[in-house]
Order: sequence, then structure tokens, then C-alpha cells
Amino acid sequence: MGTEKKSQASGTHPDPAAQAHTRNQSAGQDGHGEGADKRLEMTLARAEAMLALLTAWLANIQKLFQLELDRTLTAGKRLVLLQLMLVPLGTALLVSLCGGMGLVAYYFSQSVYFGFLVFLLLQVVIFIGAVIYQKKLRPLLGFAETKRQIKEALNDVAETIK
Repeated sequence: MGTEKKSQASGTHPDPAAQAHTRNQSAGQDGHGEGADKRLEMTLARAEAMLALLTAWLANIQKLFQLELDRTLTAGKRLVLLQLMLVPLGTALLVSLCGGMGLVAYYFSQSVYFGFLVFLLLQVVIFIGAVIYQKKLRPLLGFAETKRQIKEALNDVAETIK
């Protein structure tokens, strides 16, 4: 008798046919639930794998960006150094060319004054050419066209609102 009360308290029926029926119902639910659980586990596993791949990809992209940034900064420093080195070399080259032209003028005219005049005039011509080119480049600095477009857009919006 004590065993019957335990089975009734645990939610099972004392009738063996009812117990078999309950076992079949729970097996059917578990069979259906197990498939859903497996699909859910597979989906979660795929999502976890994709998250792991995404994390690794982001880490690789970050490392690649850092390496490229370091390479760019190093190359930039070297370019600045080369540009600074080229300024005096370029100046020396221009002075040498002007001196050479002055020497050629002296050779043909046999006048030191004429040779020196050619030397100075060539330097003045180069200097004036650089100044004129600089004045041509000055309007290209800034964002004049962008400012004009923005003003035009603001005027169009203001006209539309009126």
C-alpha cells in the first residue's frame, strides 16, 4: 500500500494501462521536442561559430589597419626627410645651372659683366616664374567651389520655403 501512495503522489496512475498511455504521450512530446532542441542547438552552434569567425576577422582587420598605419607613418616620415633634403639640393642645382649659363655667356662674350648679368637674370627669371606659379596655385587652396555650392543650396532651400 505504501508503494501505491508514492506512485500516486508522483503523478503516475495506479493503473498499468494508464501508465503506458502516459509514457507514450511523454515520449511523443520528447520526440518532437528533441528535434526542435537539436535544431536550436545547431542554430546556436552555427551562430556561435559565425560570431567566432566575425571576432577573428575583426581582430585581423584591426591588426592589418595597425600595420598599414605604421607603414604609412614610416613612409611619410621618410618622404618628409627626402623632401627636406631635396630643398637645398634643388636650390644648389638651380644656382649651378644659372652659374653654368653665366659661364657660357662669359665664354662667348669674353665679358665678366655680361656673364654675371646672365647669371643674375636667369635667377631672377626663375624666381619670378616661381612667384607667378605660386599666385596661380593660391586660388586652388581652400574649398571655394564647395562653399559656393553650399550657398547655392541654401538659397534654393530659402526660395522653396518662401
